[in-house]
Amino acid sequence: MITAHNETDPRVKRTRHLLLQALAELLSEQSFLSLSVQDIAARATVNRATVYAHFEDKYAMFESLIREGFQEQLESRLTADCSLNSENLRLLILTVVEYMGKLNSRCRKQDRRMDPLVESTAQDTLNQFLLNWLKKDAPKRENVETTASVMSWAIFGAAVQWSRSERGKTSEQLASEVFDVLRFGVMSD
Repeated sequence: MITAHNETDPRVKRTRHLLLQALAELLSEQSFLSLSVQDIAARATVNRATVYAHFEDKYAMFESLIREGFQEQLESRLTADCSLNSENLRLLILTVVEYMGKLNSRCRKQDRRMDPLVESTAQDTLNQFLLNWLKKDAPKRENVETTASVMSWAIFGAAVQWSRSERGKTSEQLASEVFDVLRFGVMSD
């Protein structure tokens, strides 16, 4: 049972960080499906009740690890106040491609049954990022949700496909191609 916490309380932040760090460390040693909540609690040096006070289960914790890691990656390269322009869109695409490449390389060692959770979490995070970006830059635009959805699926789909392939292209080459499709469209007439 998740307890309501004050998310600004430094103790809550610290405990949550400890739990996610413990999960990340354990994932480098063994598969997610073989982990128990007790394993995570022991690594974080807290009791199981503390884990359940912050997360519903290990799947919710894993989802938070992916979401927060991806958000940090995005925010480390694109500040909250940056605007939607060609340079920033290119950087966003490259960031997503690199993140998915790195994540997929790590996950190859893991059980592939976690892919749907990883991918839905990352895609949703990207969609939210784009939606916030578009609302800030074009607040009067009528189709912001559709635009964010199309852009996020285009970027994310290409990144996932690339991350699973033999990678004949570099991340920069793929990002450039995706940028061209988004910027100039698919129709030549």
